[in-house]
Amino acid sequence: MKKSFLLQTVRQMNAGAVISGLGFLLYLGAAALGPESVRDGAALVFGLVSLYVFVSVAEGRRRDKEAVSYNLLWGQGALTLLLCMCAALALRP
Repeated sequence: MKKSFLLQTVRQMNAGAVISGLGFLLYLGAAALGPESVRDGAALVFGLVSLYVFVSVAEGRRRDKEAVSYNLLWGQGALTLLLCMCAALALRP
């Protein structure tokens, strides 16, 4: 296995997807109950985390199509899209 900044194993990628999902739930909770700054901060932080995990999953899928499933790739892609759109809304004036 080469040294890389990206997640390498399927287990790491699955854990990253779970963290992204929990971040989206945290964002939804903050949007409903919390102040604007917490909501925007959660969207920005977890949007970046989700984007990092998506790039790792896409690279893992390119490297080994048998190990990384389409379910993980498409699920993480959808979650990344949602969180990045929320982060873009947080950045608008």
